[in-house]
Amino acid sequence: MKSFPVLMTGLLITSSASALGPLPETTGWSGYVSLGVGGGGLESNMIADVKVIDVDLGVSTISEYGSPDDKSFAVPAAALNVSYLFKDKKTLFSIGNDLADFLQFDRSTIISLRHDTDKAGRFQLALDSAAAIQTEVWADPYLLDEDRKKTARDATGLRLTWDKIMGSQFEFKAITRNIELDEENSGASLDLSSAERGLLSREGDWTRVELGYLFNLGGGEHLVRPHIAAIDRDLDGAAMSQDGFEVGVSYVRNTPNLGWATVVHFSSLDGDAENPLFGGVNDADGFGFATQIFFKKVFDASAWQPNVSFAVGESDSDLDFYDSQGWMVTVGLSRRF
Repeated sequence: MKSFPVLMTGLLITSSASALGPLPETTGWSGYVSLGVGGGGLESNMIADVKVIDVDLGVSTISEYGSPDDKSFAVPAAALNVSYLFKDKKTLFSIGNDLADFLQFDRSTIISLRHDTDKAGRFQLALDSAAAIQTEVWADPYLLDEDRKKTARDATGLRLTWDKIMGSQFEFKAITRNIELDEENSGASLDLSSAERGLLSREGDWTRVELGYLFNLGGGEHLVRPHIAAIDRDLDGAAMSQDGFEVGVSYVRNTPNLGWATVVHFSSLDGDAENPLFGGVNDADGFGFATQIFFKKVFDASAWQPNVSFAVGESDSDLDFYDSQGWMVTVGLSRRF
């Protein structure tokens, strides 16, 4: 549970209600654009800022290893997705930006190819990259009483989605990402051995496998989708690695005048090894909630729809230094083309 800047919360919420929605009705180009602003607060001892838009998200100097301080921020809230439906009306190519984890500010660009079949279901393979707008973290987050140096974090991976499995309402999603830092100096300022510093490395692989089921109620007016997911953060540093599960539910209501979408989820992660600095293991419980309303007929015949959203998330670690939480409110205009 971790993220949200240059953000369009609607992409997160609506995708949570259905892994792969219906294809466009006509062949050729189509898409989605949203423009707005957002503001909120973040508490994290790891995140520094977002490159390109230069939004500070962390405190550069700390004097103790307690829970993080709160940092307020304001960001542009924008999203763009462009798709092309081939003549067979079953194959769709898309490129756009997407929201990843809730409090880690991983801004992703997705390039995907989708193909729908008559019986087996809907399939999509996507390349997930955060190269365009990278998050910066602290090279050595444990440095005390001095300005900590920022370093870029890159997250690249693949997503596989199988929706409407064999004609059912089940859907399967698997995401794997490789995390790399330009400079991973965790613990360099501490009196630790090389092996102990290695336990603090944040580089490695993140994997998430999810199974969901979509309930279509009231002729499509109400959509309810519970899900369960297995999470494995297999990092080079065993003290930073975690694995566990997530459960959640999404709800979408569609009416002629508005669309309302809400998602809530809970997670429980177990740490893999004892932390060489704090002792104990980095077990953590997480919570996330997001809701958004689209007002469809405010501007009469205009295709632009005002929207407002709110998101909040928290990760409560047994080791206070790794606690994180944040919230955000956005307002914007969106349209499909």
